[in-house]
Amino acid sequence: MATGSGYDMAWRLGVDTGGTFTDVALVDETSGLVAVRKVPSNRLDPSAAILRGITEILDESGVTAEGVGFLGHGTTVATNAVLEGTTALVGMLTTEGMRDVLELARQRRPHLYDMDVPKPDPVVPRHLRLEVVERLAPDGSAVRRLDLADAQTQLACLAEAGVEAIAICLLHAYANNSHERQLRELVQTVLPDVPASLSSEVHPEFREHGRFSTTVLNAALVPVMRRYLGQLSAAVHVRGISSPVRVIQSNGGVMSADAASEYPVSTLFSGPSAGVLGAVQLAHAAGEEDIITFDMGGTSTDVCLIRGGEVPVVHEREIAGKPVLGAMVDIHSVGSGGGSIAWVDDGGLLKVGPRSAGAAPGPACYGRGGTVPTVTDANVVLGYLHPDSPLAGSLQVDVSAARDALATRVGDPLGVDVDTAAHGVLRVLQASLVRAVRSISVERGTDPREFTLVPFGGAGPLHAGQLARELGIRKVLVPPSPGILCAYGALSADLRADFSATCLTSATTDGLAELKAAFAALEIRAREWLSREGVVGQATFERGVELRYARQNYQLGVPMSGEPDDTVLTSVIDRFHQLHEQRYGYAAPSEPVHVVTVRLTVVVPTSRSWPSTPPAQAGGAGPVGSRLVFFEDEGWVDCPVYDRATLGTGRVLHGPAVVAQVDATTVVLPAQTFRVDEAANLIIEDAR
Repeated sequence: MATGSGYDMAWRLGVDTGGTFTDVALVDETSGLVAVRKVPSNRLDPSAAILRGITEILDESGVTAEGVGFLGHGTTVATNAVLEGTTALVGMLTTEGMRDVLELARQRRPHLYDMDVPKPDPVVPRHLRLEVVERLAPDGSAVRRLDLADAQTQLACLAEAGVEAIAICLLHAYANNSHERQLRELVQTVLPDVPASLSSEVHPEFREHGRFSTTVLNAALVPVMRRYLGQLSAAVHVRGISSPVRVIQSNGGVMSADAASEYPVSTLFSGPSAGVLGAVQLAHAAGEEDIITFDMGGTSTDVCLIRGGEVPVVHEREIAGKPVLGAMVDIHSVGSGGGSIAWVDDGGLLKVGPRSAGAAPGPACYGRGGTVPTVTDANVVLGYLHPDSPLAGSLQVDVSAARDALATRVGDPLGVDVDTAAHGVLRVLQASLVRAVRSISVERGTDPREFTLVPFGGAGPLHAGQLARELGIRKVLVPPSPGILCAYGALSADLRADFSATCLTSATTDGLAELKAAFAALEIRAREWLSREGVVGQATFERGVELRYARQNYQLGVPMSGEPDDTVLTSVIDRFHQLHEQRYGYAAPSEPVHVVTVRLTVVVPTSRSWPSTPPAQAGGAGPVGSRLVFFEDEGWVDCPVYDRATLGTGRVLHGPAVVAQVDATTVVLPAQTFRVDEAANLIIEDAR
């Protein structure tokens, strides 16, 4: 990236805000990772925890704020707002007859045979979904012109209701957004302080429910993210950091805080995406291209399957039962983390999660007043975590509090002792983790045994050995600083944006002109975005199309190498036939192929001149002590404890063992070996 863009200074900060901890990583572009820091998250004011972490890491490293040239941030603010129902009050303007699209959805029940499962409440209540007089045909031509007087009457109703944002979602606006733009101008005149989100800008593709759902979510998040990012940017500036805040998107790229405030729906999977980026970079440096990332924090676990070093991207996911459209890293999430609460239901069954104890008061073992048992408490009781190794470098473990919580809430209701209760909690957790990995591998026709498991997050290395064994995975690669890998990924992400548009035409020479025009329009949007982001460096453009056979309802994405012409189009169609056979078991080369969507990705690579990991030292020290640790097949074992900072290369050690470090703890099972490779990764291999 060109000088002046904020990417060319010596120090980089990466920040990731999780449900339990906020992680900060500091990188020197010459020597690599310099320092890491974990501080408890502040759910009421996430920016306060970020500022504390930044201040502490800069002070302890002797780095001046003026020397920071890049600040990348993975955030869960938008995600938490949706999950907790704390988004802004939103009004919706839509075409006559379309107000109930959000509730009608796709007429699918969440559970096929359960007629009583409630559907999630729509983001916009029905009384705030108002219709305006207008109508567009599928080709964008006006069937009925927008009645601005009628629209002004509807806006007055929304103003009286006190809405904080407005979503403008008109039928067929993807083909012609003139009516939506007129409505926005009216909103800016009548309600100048109320932001308006247009479906034709948030997601200009056909199929109303997905487009409307994504747009109302975006509108509901705009006031939330504007306040948060404005507060964070101001606090960072006061601290003396001149670099603007760059926010990780769901697609794994970064964008400016201003852009994230305008399109916050693109940050719903921000933090997990940053972790995948960091894992892919470190694994590539270690010669591993086929990996399964396993990011387990305090609140949730995220897994992603990487083949050939390519980060997979999807264009539809759900959050809180609501579809979200757009480019997103293909991550599967489950509500299982170190802070997940263990409880016994009315039928006497042990459950773990999805509720979390968070950071305050947190697990009982934190000693902050928490009384409910969590996964972390179970790990403390079984000896995996210990007072000799403070959590996150500062939280002293309270073993008696953990035992009391498990006895009261799990052991006594089930009629078992504390140790059995703790083991049961971990077994239930493990089943959830195994299902998560199987969902992205076995259920998609991929054998997980062909991949290397890369655990990170504060709790990932703690459970990786057992997870790998149950899945038959032979190799585990634990990064040098697994607890802050999401923060590491945040400081090394490329500037990226994804643009798309519906383009319903035939994949033949007859449709080539329309295809070229669609890509030209996307490139104009992309260059406007680059200009707003202040980029003056070289950008790369990656094209793709979504194709389907005639009379099909869903399509497959195919990359397009180069600008569309007859030769490129022929190559794309051949690739479509191959992908269709791989996915569905058959291809139909004689059937007409139709273009549905065109996609354009613009990437401005960041310069990663620093080494991915610090070089490891040869030799190394032995155990720093031992303690009793429970293993399923062996029972209680006097287990050696190693300080990861003192482990060196050149020797293979044997489990069982506990490897402690400031940001995570790694458990090595009996019959597993472990060693440190040249890049300082901890390699665990199973001898069974």
